[in-house]
Amino acid sequence: SRPSTARRLSGRRHFTDNSKSTQHSCLLFTTNVRIIILGERIQRGLVIYICFFKGADEDLVPKIVNVLLNVKLSEDENGEYVSVLDLPGNVLIIPQATLGGKLKGRKMQYHTNIEKEKGMELYSQFVSLCEKELAANPKCMEAGVLVKHGTYGNRQVLKLDTNGPYTHLVEF
Repeated sequence: SRPSTARRLSGRRHFTDNSKSTQHSCLLFTTNVRIIILGERIQRGLVIYICFFKGADEDLVPKIVNVLLNVKLSEDENGEYVSVLDLPGNVLIIPQATLGGKLKGRKMQYHTNIEKEKGMELYSQFVSLCEKELAANPKCMEAGVLVKHGTYGNRQVLKLDTNGPYTHLVEF
């Protein structure tokens, strides 16, 4: 748990987070994903919802890509847990600013999220690195693995058939 300090302002209690900023990625293993807007279908693979917080920079993106593509979440035909690279499986990347929300009273606030322009740059770098990693993997190339992604800053409608619930929140 992260340390915080409380201070009083106009009779209300406000909390200031004293810890280092983290980045959130939410992983969802899925058997079938369809992006309704684009009408494209992605079979078995990984859905990554990602939110960049203030303080994130270009040096963090390769670490995030490495961890998310290599984490062993998927079961192969033998029941062994393998990464999406070893499966091989498709990847759907969705920018999800609401992962950075903090509840304040009865409203959500997003003050810890990165500025939109910087977030767009980091998201683009993240997608490109994921595509490069999957293209460089022989199993993924042979299987014709797809990397699909949502658009940064736009509403997106998804239909998911999941093998779960099976969702993990990963902080960097």
